[in-house]
Amino acid sequence: MNYLRVPNQITLDEIRTKDSSLSAGMYRRVVIPTSTVKRVSDLLDSNHPFEKGVEPGSLWYMKRSTHHFIRTKALQDYSSLLYPKGGAIVPINPRAFENPELQDGDILMSKDSNVGECAIIDGDQLKNHMFSGGIVRLHPTCDRHYFFSFLKHPLFKTQLLAMLARGATITHAKTIWLDCLIPFPNQENSEHVIKYVSILMQAIVEKEKSLRARHEAIHELIGDELANSQSHQQNYSYPTITDIRDTSRLDTGLYCREFQTFKKRTENYKHGVLTLSALGVKSRRGPNLAVSVIGKSLYSDTPKSGWYALIRPTNITDYGTLTSIEYLGNRKRLPTVNKGEIIFGCEATWRSLVLVDGIDRCTTNFHGTVLYWDGAPLESVIWLRCLLEYLRQENILRYIAVGGQGGHLSPEYFDYIPIPKFPEGKQVNIARLYHNPTSPPEDKPTLDTFVDWHRSWNENLGIWELNREMKSLQHTLADVQEKIIEGKTVQVPL
Repeated sequence: MNYLRVPNQITLDEIRTKDSSLSAGMYRRVVIPTSTVKRVSDLLDSNHPFEKGVEPGSLWYMKRSTHHFIRTKALQDYSSLLYPKGGAIVPINPRAFENPELQDGDILMSKDSNVGECAIIDGDQLKNHMFSGGIVRLHPTCDRHYFFSFLKHPLFKTQLLAMLARGATITHAKTIWLDCLIPFPNQENSEHVIKYVSILMQAIVEKEKSLRARHEAIHELIGDELANSQSHQQNYSYPTITDIRDTSRLDTGLYCREFQTFKKRTENYKHGVLTLSALGVKSRRGPNLAVSVIGKSLYSDTPKSGWYALIRPTNITDYGTLTSIEYLGNRKRLPTVNKGEIIFGCEATWRSLVLVDGIDRCTTNFHGTVLYWDGAPLESVIWLRCLLEYLRQENILRYIAVGGQGGHLSPEYFDYIPIPKFPEGKQVNIARLYHNPTSPPEDKPTLDTFVDWHRSWNENLGIWELNREMKSLQHTLADVQEKIIEGKTVQVPL
């Protein structure tokens, strides 16, 4: 929904301030149809509305520490929780630590670079964490999950951008978010609707928490299997001339201590080690979408008949899910990605996912490589993807990659990736954490039991299903919020 609109009517004073111009574009502004709105400042504690973080400086950053520092990049639009990767949360010297005493359910919002981005604190993220001076902790007096749901809604960001475009001063820009409006239900049972929005938001947060827990469990299972299944121990040794002749490469980290140590661990793995080609895994690059190659293309955020669903590696998360799907319109016949194949990002990200559910006319771009394993069961394909993610997190792929800007890992280097041959039972156990469809609980949820009902269901779902159900809840929430913004009556199904 486009909230930046030309109003149906304007006042004479507005015309005078625009030098009597009648150009409709000059009067565009954020239009919220409902009259039941409140300013953000009115929804915060009047005595203590918010508090700013502290900026100790990068001098205090460390490689390892018992204390951590939350930066503004930990707040992402596609996540309700803090994003912990890519230097978003860094270890910090305990001497520079100032304890903000973060509480479960606290809302953090960026007021600087990515202004308006926010996240809600999960109880597991509390201990020994402080937040940046570019972040504020809000103290709402209304239902915090209802409040948070509208901070994550595009309407909030649209209001911020519109205010900044009008030329706010530097001082005002740091608190301009206080003037944004939050819509409320305009009907008799408004409290009922507020609670419904709140529990939808809580259920979404619970899905994301469970999804991340599965991801950590996969990483732990793979690490434990490698650590506990060593036939003997070997020490690092410097590369020989023969080693260098075998690879014919000097543009690589293949000889460094970290990579060689991991490689020897996999070689010592009691069930053996293979390469991707020895496993029977093949690869193909995604199509080059440049105009000079496939001609002119059209792009859209919404699906259109006959268009391709485009998965870019940059839209793949660490957890093997998608933040978004683009849609590509082109007359050319492009190669597609099939159900049960892996999309692997070769440029810098090295993130991957398995297309568990088939997507009609799905493709990727040249930065994505499709890995396919003919004849292999889906569990084995998922296990391989999870292993590649483990290697990415352990920085093993970085040593194999070449070039600048994060590195390039093209298919010709894939056989340098050591693949420990896990037993079938271990592969299945790991795969179930990623993909495990389970029927929902038999009892029907109510307003009071909705969040617990979803928690119960989450216990057996895999990452793929958790993400799918989370997207479904987000879609439901967006529909309800749209009706509230438009001032329409919301029918609560529970």
